Amino acid sequence: MMKEFITHQLIKSDRDLDSLRDFLRVNQLPADDLKLSDSLYLSYTADSHEELVGSGGLEFYGNKALLRSLAVSQAMRSQSLGKQIVENLMQLVKEKDIKEIYLLTLTAYYFFLKLGFTEINRNDVPEEIKSSTEFSQVCPTSARVMRLMI
Repeated sequence: MMKEFITHQLIKSDRDLDSLRDFLRVNQLPADDLKLSDSLYLSYTADSHEELVGSGGLEFYGNKALLRSLAVSQAMRSQSLGKQIVENLMQLVKEKDIKEIYLLTLTAYYFFLKLGFTEINRNDVPEEIKSSTEFSQVCPTSARVMRLMI
């Protein structure tokens, strides 16, 4: 599959959110707690199909955001799609007054390091991010916490 044929869209309907949840489950990522309010999610499809090949999202907490649901289908890995998704999310963040982006990862630590995120101690995470379902319930405490200052 060629990356040029990938398009993305903002998820706006419950039906599209359900498709995203299914995609995330296939890619072993948490999905049950996703919601459209105070969040934005992008889905990426290959033009020739309607099937999802990538996704990424942000939950907003005041002037901070939690990056989550970053996934790339097996067939599209190693083609810089993950990097493109993060860049697209960063572009959207520039339109808002976001100062810090946080994330939790079990598998993509080095990927996010290359994109400018740094690992921080769980105790240094602001309360509003700690209160997110991903942080407080979904991700195991073994997940590494990373932050990007904008």
